[in-house]
Amino acid sequence: MRAMFNRRNFIATAAASGLAATSGLSGAWAQPAAPRSYGYPAGTRPFGPEVYRERRRRLMERMKSGVAVLFGPSSVDRSATVAPIDRPGSDFAYLTGIVDDGGAALILAPGERTHREFLFLPNVDPEYDRWEGQRLLLGGELRRRTGFEKISRIGGLGGTLAQIAARAGEMRYIGPLVGPDSAVPRELELYGKVAARVPGTRIVNNHGLVHAMRQVKEPRELELMRRAIAATDRGMRAAMRAARPGMKEFELKDILEAEFRAAGARRLAFPSIIGVARNGAVLHYMGGDNEIRAGDMILADIGAEYDYYAADITRTFPVDGRFTPEQRRVYETVLAAQEAAARGLRPGTIYEDLQKAATDVIEAAGHRDDFWHGLGHFVGLDVHDVGDYSRPLPAGAVLTIEPGIYLPQREFGVRIEDEYLVTAAGNEHLSRAVPRTVAEIEAVMAAR
Repeated sequence: MRAMFNRRNFIATAAASGLAATSGLSGAWAQPAAPRSYGYPAGTRPFGPEVYRERRRRLMERMKSGVAVLFGPSSVDRSATVAPIDRPGSDFAYLTGIVDDGGAALILAPGERTHREFLFLPNVDPEYDRWEGQRLLLGGELRRRTGFEKISRIGGLGGTLAQIAARAGEMRYIGPLVGPDSAVPRELELYGKVAARVPGTRIVNNHGLVHAMRQVKEPRELELMRRAIAATDRGMRAAMRAARPGMKEFELKDILEAEFRAAGARRLAFPSIIGVARNGAVLHYMGGDNEIRAGDMILADIGAEYDYYAADITRTFPVDGRFTPEQRRVYETVLAAQEAAARGLRPGTIYEDLQKAATDVIEAAGHRDDFWHGLGHFVGLDVHDVGDYSRPLPAGAVLTIEPGIYLPQREFGVRIEDEYLVTAAGNEHLSRAVPRTVAEIEAVMAAR
């Protein structure tokens, strides 16, 4: 046995050395390969299960009592390279870290004695799994990957909710509010069915609890957002350097998106907007076949997503590398409006006060009717992230400031969009490295 062990050890060492030589690894020993992960859910992303367990604990502290259900998205496209602008199930992802298995749900019950959190996963279907990948069986591996001790199949959700609701007396709604013309959220639909069958239970509106948590970014979230911004900066600079008359909009889009991937961003935070000439005055322009011509202004509204956290930055620049006097005048008005709003951004600020500061600058320049949209939005897990615009902004919130002037009759529009973190002392301009002033943009383009 000893001789056989040594021989096996020798063979393994030789194989590892050969792998190191062929893979370009340095040193005498190759690092062992990481264990492969089969089956869904593959684990929690982008953080470990303990992060999501702590978030759920903090949420239940705020709930205090009752029971809450939260559904994940009905389906997940694991091959998607572009995130939806308003992604379904973001609250579920924030609380569980499960992003690769559609059809799941969560129950939180802070008043229960033994188990206070329950994960419900889709049923196993061997025929389906042949096409889409195996779903793990209930057991220790699932508990290890998800961080939940109590895991069941989705068919048991209603019965479990009814039993806990009978004891708790309250079902708390923690999902987003929707308008009267939208479908009734699945959570409220389920609550209604349970209330009709469990006399004495009531539905309590706690829709703001999760969103208040999400609005204040954790340091680990900010780190991923900074990486998304850095990838976006790399793409924007590439676009400025590559722009030439005769190119098509989609060619410029392909160049900058390739830089996102080179920087480690595996997805787009939203479909890239590259609009030339009059298309730069279309807020969410989705075309790409127009030719870039001499004298054109190019509006690039782009964002990489890094480990499920979004960036959103807009720049407007002249294909010729230098602004005309008219283009410069409009651009500098928009920049002054952005800076006026940013000066007022601090904890306790109300969003509409920032909007007024920017609008006043644009109105003084004679372009009040050429500013067609709101000043900005929150950013995080979603590019249009959750947050309450009517309440004072808390430290830790991240939002964009993006005024614009749109002049289709003059064949161009200008928008400047940057991300800002509200800090205890005021704010931090997270995307300040992206060329923004006229001088900075012309300098980058002059180096082509």
